[in-house]
Amino acid sequence: MAKLFKAWQRQRTPMTYLAVAVLVVGLLMVVEALIVNDAWRVRDGERQKLETSARYGTEMKARDLSQVFTDIYVTTRTIAMLPAIRRPPAHNRASEDDDVVDGRRFTTADAQTVLQLYQRLADVLSVSEVYVVYDGFKPAQGEVPFLMFDAEMVERFRGPQTAGQAQRAHATHGRNSLVPEVEDEEYAEIQSQLARLRAEHPLLPVSAPRGIAHLVSPPLVTCDNSQFPSAAAGHNRDRTGVMLSVPIYDEQTGALKGLVTSVVRLNVLEARLLDWPQVPVTSSEKSRMSTLGLERAALSDYVLLREGSGIVVADRRNELLQATVAGQARAGLTISVPLDGLAGEAWVLKRHVPQATFDAIEASARQTIAVRSGIALAVLLMLAGVAALVVRQSQAAARLQELADFDALTGLPNRRQLERSTDACLRAAAEQQGQLSLILVDLDNFKTINDVHGHDVGDALLVEVARRFQKQLSAAEDFLGQSAGAATGLPPSIGRLGGDEFLIILPRIADASVACSIGEMLIASLAVPVFLDGRSIHAHASMGAAMYPEHGTTPAQLLRCADQAMYAAKRMDESAMVLFQREVDQAAMRRMRLTADLRDGLAREEFELHYQCVVNVARRRVDSVEALIRWRHPELGLVSPAEFVPLLERSGVIVPTGLWALKKACQQLLAWRISGSSIESVAVNVSVVQLAQSDFCTDALNVVRATGIDPRRLTIEITESVLMDKPERSIAQLQQLRDAGVCIAIDDFGTGYSSLGYLRRLPVQVMKIDRSLLVDAVNQNGRAVLIAMVNLARELGLDCVAEGVETLEQFQLLRDVGCQRLQGYLFARPLPAADADAVARRINLHQLGLGENLVIEHNSAFGDLDACMGALKAWPGERMPGEQA
Repeated sequence: MAKLFKAWQRQRTPMTYLAVAVLVVGLLMVVEALIVNDAWRVRDGERQKLETSARYGTEMKARDLSQVFTDIYVTTRTIAMLPAIRRPPAHNRASEDDDVVDGRRFTTADAQTVLQLYQRLADVLSVSEVYVVYDGFKPAQGEVPFLMFDAEMVERFRGPQTAGQAQRAHATHGRNSLVPEVEDEEYAEIQSQLARLRAEHPLLPVSAPRGIAHLVSPPLVTCDNSQFPSAAAGHNRDRTGVMLSVPIYDEQTGALKGLVTSVVRLNVLEARLLDWPQVPVTSSEKSRMSTLGLERAALSDYVLLREGSGIVVADRRNELLQATVAGQARAGLTISVPLDGLAGEAWVLKRHVPQATFDAIEASARQTIAVRSGIALAVLLMLAGVAALVVRQSQAAARLQELADFDALTGLPNRRQLERSTDACLRAAAEQQGQLSLILVDLDNFKTINDVHGHDVGDALLVEVARRFQKQLSAAEDFLGQSAGAATGLPPSIGRLGGDEFLIILPRIADASVACSIGEMLIASLAVPVFLDGRSIHAHASMGAAMYPEHGTTPAQLLRCADQAMYAAKRMDESAMVLFQREVDQAAMRRMRLTADLRDGLAREEFELHYQCVVNVARRRVDSVEALIRWRHPELGLVSPAEFVPLLERSGVIVPTGLWALKKACQQLLAWRISGSSIESVAVNVSVVQLAQSDFCTDALNVVRATGIDPRRLTIEITESVLMDKPERSIAQLQQLRDAGVCIAIDDFGTGYSSLGYLRRLPVQVMKIDRSLLVDAVNQNGRAVLIAMVNLARELGLDCVAEGVETLEQFQLLRDVGCQRLQGYLFARPLPAADADAVARRINLHQLGLGENLVIEHNSAFGDLDACMGALKAWPGERMPGEQA
């Protein structure tokens, strides 16, 4: 440097100054580029760390909430399955003074059993109330639930009074309270849930207690007033809750008998989101929380909601979160994790990380650039110092890189290092055409250990488990080498993914049996209890294994398979090892492929319509058809509608596809009318998704006007499910169609949710009786139901169509009971348009008496025409029963 300075002094020309200036500017640009690049790298790392941490925390919180709902469901189901609940007569208490704990209907011992289960719900899961209600509940007539349990009920059972006195005392609970209890909304919801259970789950499942359904109410005001000191403020926020109900089935018959419902306040779920023992509402609770210092705790970003129910639970202190949920503010990152478990469906946990957090990272990065640029400019003349600084920064970065690759608690490779190790092992296995296995390990009930013994003990348990696994894998190295026959040069390794999850990589393996053997060795290493802090703790683990290349060729594929196998192991006994089986994934893969192909099926004209004839018994001819969609897949052939129609509805493709089917059917009807066919009308099935998610009425009427058909010749077939999603919108559209002259038919009546209430609400003109009623009509009770259905349609002034007529006996039965229109394989299967018209002509030829000398071929397309048309001719010429002149 001194020589350069002296040379510069000797040659101080304008060009020399220019060269030095260029050199300085160049050095400054290089240093500035290094500073900016480093700042952006740190910024991106912080963002990634923030997103990873937020995602992991959300998944852990979702697991915790899933377990909460599962425990509530299982305990509530246990109450519902008690013989003492299933055995008594299905009568609720006639009034609040009625004592059911009288030794006959319900004993004190039975009450104590239910009380213990309620105490678990109340103490562990913070359930405020439990009701046992039998079917036929009539609160309007003064009836009250058969049993009612809450905190005050527990105190009364613990006191010297009898169980009957406690039940009677509970009946008056709240009358003298500052805020009276109000059961109206709860009782109304109980009646609604009983109606749903009667319609949807009337019988005990064969797999019981597994498979027993549950219902969750929308938010409602509960009768629990223990946390409602703010009544004067005019809101019910801290009394609002939800009801999780499980059906009661009769012990002898297995028929629906009632329900058991557990009431959970929403502020209890809010406390779960905050990791607080409770949300402080009363003065004593606020004082306690202040003593614990929890009122200064950081705001929570979690939002728990249940889709389609209006349930939204969030930190009430976080005004920014409330604005984000309301759509008035934007989150920097939103993470959604659906809950799993027995009662987790439809529940979603979301986390809205504020944009300010990311802005702070960005501002920090920019501030870093500004500060470092200033420093670099100030010390530019001290090149040696700058060089030393760069060296030190490089060394520090290398050290940080090393620390970032290993878990601070166990010393094992962390997720980042495991990803690199997995990639390296996969490349080696691909080059040598060998196999490897990934084993995903999850400790069972680790959260319980943390909660009971403390996090220090939990951390020590993780360290000990890691040590035992490492020891077993070291002992297994020779075994792996012998089994593989050839070494890959990569030893087996273990790392910690996070929490209580470990990942084991076995790069030298001959087959899946070796992986299973090593998994069993690892499980055996946990057989000896771990002694920590004077306690003996038993560790259990669930393991899932996946094989390369059998189950996947990328780390993501193998981890997904191992994760599925691990969760299968969790459903078995404690400490189980399961190898992934691809068969369980085939159905899901087929559904994914069909869903993807559906979107292009309409454009590629893969859909087609078949038509099934409807015979008018009174006119003795075919005068209408039902249009049925079919999908001829270019590779899979004809796909069953039962398989692809639900996929159409879930993907939303049913909207354009349904409109295409309507237009195609109308065009075909017009062609038939022009050609002189006897087919006078066509029926088209419409999905609830079309009515709820599109302006179907306008689209349908546009199709009718465009094709020029008479709207009275078009029938829209719907099911009762239109009342399940946006019912008011759907009913309004159907009413507009009926006002325009379109006929509305209710399909599959007699199954599912069928009731007179649906017939009253829906503007229907035709009732289609489901084929299941024909099948059941072989016995006296089934025949009585069928006759009642036909008479009901006649009394209501509805046209009656029987579906699924397949035998001559069914035809004669329907003719005898006065059903006017029949449809089924006895007459014809669903056929292409030309074949359907041909069948109609043949049937009509028989009716007109022109076919006595005509030989009718019997094949798979046409029904037993000779027999059924002979029966039609035998029908007397007078008017059909109930037929209008």
